[in-house]
Amino acid sequence: MKKELFMPDNQVAGRNTQAIKVGSLIFIGGQMSLDPAGRVVGNSIETQARNVFESINDILKNAGVSMDDVVKHNVYLDCADEELPTVMQTLDRIRSEYFSEPGPVTTETRARLAKENALIQVEAIAATSDDKRPLMPSDHWNWPTEEPYVHGWKVGDVIFVGGQRSLDAKGDLLGNDDIAAQTHNVFQNMEAVMKEAGGNRSNLLRQNTYYSFLGEGRDVTDYWEKMTRVRLENMSNPCPCGTGVRVIGFPNSKELIQVEGIGVLGENKTRLMPNNHWDWSITKGPFSQGWQIGNFIFIGGQISADENGRAVGKNLEIQTRNVFDFIHNTLREAGADERDVVKINSYFGTTKDNDHNKNISEVVSEIFHEYYPNSQPVYTGIGVTGFAFEDLLIEIEAIAIRSN
Repeated sequence: MKKELFMPDNQVAGRNTQAIKVGSLIFIGGQMSLDPAGRVVGNSIETQARNVFESINDILKNAGVSMDDVVKHNVYLDCADEELPTVMQTLDRIRSEYFSEPGPVTTETRARLAKENALIQVEAIAATSDDKRPLMPSDHWNWPTEEPYVHGWKVGDVIFVGGQRSLDAKGDLLGNDDIAAQTHNVFQNMEAVMKEAGGNRSNLLRQNTYYSFLGEGRDVTDYWEKMTRVRLENMSNPCPCGTGVRVIGFPNSKELIQVEGIGVLGENKTRLMPNNHWDWSITKGPFSQGWQIGNFIFIGGQISADENGRAVGKNLEIQTRNVFDFIHNTLREAGADERDVVKINSYFGTTKDNDHNKNISEVVSEIFHEYYPNSQPVYTGIGVTGFAFEDLLIEIEAIAIRSN
């Protein structure tokens, strides 16, 4: 498939591609409210959100399409607990000005952004194909307020599932303070969207789990394993590849988990499990490192770990290089390489120290450009509170599309 890179003139100067079009899909990397020199613009969510969505709008215009073509967007918010209700109200109001019904799927998490004073980052996927339809299963959960979002989009054989939540039809939380109950509800909702698209859980190839847990030490792994045992009851065998990271929280302060995914209809798919690769603490399970179907290659969140899920490498540089090597090995398993990668998401552990977070972002960015010197993939970097296992510092996922 032919690839087109987009770098609008009014976007931030730098080495990162802002958008890449492959076939009918346009991938847009994480956008923040920045000036051409990379400085944060605006000190309110009102200003920053407008700038972010205007940037996405400009990128899409540059690609010859519009906001109506957006099928998926992820929002990462950096705000205090007491600010959350106002932030969400403002965000929803601004988004409704840019999106018209039926609107895209949405996933919203609270994270730490790499830029000091940045309040919001948004990434998106648009689809130009006429062969697409929104997915809204009957008797499904709904948002607390009426907004132009849907639960899924089917674009040809590709299915985009937005962040599924443990809510009822009125937007009220189900399973308060119960990670097992919320996880079960979320995965039941995932399957309902897949069925609405004419598929099932076995067609889900990439799945991201965002969850909130502020414990430390061995409690981190114990919590992940408790949640994951419920996940395994609701996933196919073998499982989709995926990313699992701990975030600060969600739009509803009582929510503990959101899950999103990408599925592809069809049976001619290949599970990617390279030799001498890392493994999870629940070893010999049905987890997958990646999947290939047609031209698509999905690589789940790679971590710097051994065959028992124990962290390898005491500093960020070592772990980041190990992770990019694991991505390389998984690409090679699919007969691809870094030139085929269109999208990279990097999740790195952060603290409340902005200087520390800035250093983390700079280290990851430098190593990223060593492995991708031509800056082809779009890139989104998100600060998180932690990972599935203790002592991990980074997790990176990728999407590749092979050229014919």
